[in-house]
Amino acid sequence: MWRIVTATFLGIGLALGGIRASDSGSTPALEPLPDLASPYQPYKLKLAYFYPLPNHAGGVIVHVRINGGRPLRLVLDSGAEFMVVGARVARAAGLATGPEIELVGLGGRSARVGQAQTIEAGPVSFRNCRVLVVDGNVIEGVDGVIPLSLFSAFQLHLNLPEKTLELIPYAREHDPVIPPTHGVTKHNLLLVGAVLNGKQSGYVVLDTGAYCSAISPALARTISGPQVLSEVRLAAGTGAATGQRVSSTVHFAIADQDLVPNQVVALDLSNLSRHYGVEVMGVLGFQALTHYVLTVDYLHQQVKIEAPRNSSTRELQRVQNVEPPAPLAFR
Repeated sequence: MWRIVTATFLGIGLALGGIRASDSGSTPALEPLPDLASPYQPYKLKLAYFYPLPNHAGGVIVHVRINGGRPLRLVLDSGAEFMVVGARVARAAGLATGPEIELVGLGGRSARVGQAQTIEAGPVSFRNCRVLVVDGNVIEGVDGVIPLSLFSAFQLHLNLPEKTLELIPYAREHDPVIPPTHGVTKHNLLLVGAVLNGKQSGYVVLDTGAYCSAISPALARTISGPQVLSEVRLAAGTGAATGQRVSSTVHFAIADQDLVPNQVVALDLSNLSRHYGVEVMGVLGFQALTHYVLTVDYLHQQVKIEAPRNSSTRELQRVQNVEPPAPLAFR
């Protein structure tokens, strides 16, 4: 989870995406997947906006209990692979930690692998959940992050305008076993095909844990031309970097949907590209997605973007299936 700390841009707030684990050979395995402890039935979780800046929502919060402890405020992050909390939260929840893992984001940061006996998000509960623990805070103002993919045994209906997350069971027919999610690629990220400003095609990450959106510096130069872009300082749980504000309008065309973020920074995304094994040309953050409803199907590797039914803007009423070119649906 990254923050912008330069007042000339967005002040302090979340920015690009998520906490991710390294694939180095020394990285301990993070399996098995958590077990669903509550009944396999529909659920509807109420979310709350997270305000890293006054009057500027930067994400949505899920209230979670670890090992039956106090309620925690965790940012729901479709750009994160694992649940991550600070050491103080981990101690209070009685989390024992073991091997270290390297987190990948703007930079690198070590975390220790912990095991939670139970994770409760409202009426939904899981057993045997991996939780990564970092020294200090993960994000100022909240207790950590929770990955959207934790709920991947369900089809997910994330309504950001109404601040709700619906968990919809898959049709099981005669099979009483909960549909597996092992077929989803290991990062469990919403990596989709897009076209920027009608010219450049490639992959972008849909990231509800990012305050603003980002594109690579090379793309920013083709959009903004030779003009000098103002610099902004980005800080993250995994380090810091300098980006540049993109003053030109950036259109992310996904299927036939045109998403136009209010805030875009040019940032070196090569670290993420190496980690994912595919070139990432951009990230669509929370502010670009906040007026939409996302339906996420991890089982079949599909995601749909649509406007709320009460939207008065015709452009936002189009419903599109979001699928990148073969071979990835999301990664």
